[in-house]
Amino acid sequence: MSQEKVITEKEIMEIPAKSCTRRKFLLGAGALATGMLTTGIVGCGTTAATDAGETAKASETAKGEVPAVPWPYKKIDVELVRKRGYENYKKGGCMYAAGNALLTTLQETVGGPWNTLPKEMFMYGAGGAYNWGTLCGALNGALLILNLAAKSHADLGNELIGWYTEFPFPSNKHEGYCEIKNQITTVANSPLCHVSVSIWANAANARINEKAKKERCAKLSGDTAARAAELLNAALEQKFVPAFKVSNEYSHCMACHQSDKSLLDNEQGKMNCIDCHDDHTKKD
Repeated sequence: MSQEKVITEKEIMEIPAKSCTRRKFLLGAGALATGMLTTGIVGCGTTAATDAGETAKASETAKGEVPAVPWPYKKIDVELVRKRGYENYKKGGCMYAAGNALLTTLQETVGGPWNTLPKEMFMYGAGGAYNWGTLCGALNGALLILNLAAKSHADLGNELIGWYTEFPFPSNKHEGYCEIKNQITTVANSPLCHVSVSIWANAANARINEKAKKERCAKLSGDTAARAAELLNAALEQKFVPAFKVSNEYSHCMACHQSDKSLLDNEQGKMNCIDCHDDHTKKD
């Protein structure tokens, strides 16, 4: 792996737009070798393009057009992705950490169109997008890769987000190389950076800008990228089985608040409602 400059979270926010214009991006995609086997994850299995499809894709890349998704995918090393996610956090924040861990591994394992993507595209997601605390950057980066690698990305993405909301971060799988070991774990019950970080910081009696929090989020980024890799590998081998189910509280609330056939139809989301609202399933 090449040495990269370590930058601060503040510097991440100040990184100017790179000179990767749309035209250059498309030309880069067009430079891909023609005749490449185009194997993407379709549904929960795999598919290979027909000879006619290969000819069409070769023609597209020759014209400088971006290949259609899903892009080629091969099984990748989950623990390598986890470690890279941890290491990447200190170079670009959570979205860069998870997204680039997956991207770099795919570039090495598959090549092809994955080589056309700039790693800097993940920089905006640090701290829940420019430190706004919205969707966790680790999820944001991993979901981007899922979207390109799998036709069934909606199923895989829903599973990844659901898993994130219930997982006790950080895992202990970084103990062999992390700087702070045996950190306290917490469950966010939310995919939001603001909630995830705040709950952990309060439980750990930690400050947001201290090393312990950064270690926690570095591990979380690696764990999230690794889970995305596990889901993609499972889909490739036709072994993906959805495990996440929304909470009973959510199901109860949505009967009235969600869908055009509901009574109120005034809510969008899948998070556990009682984190912010009263539990109407319980009688006073």
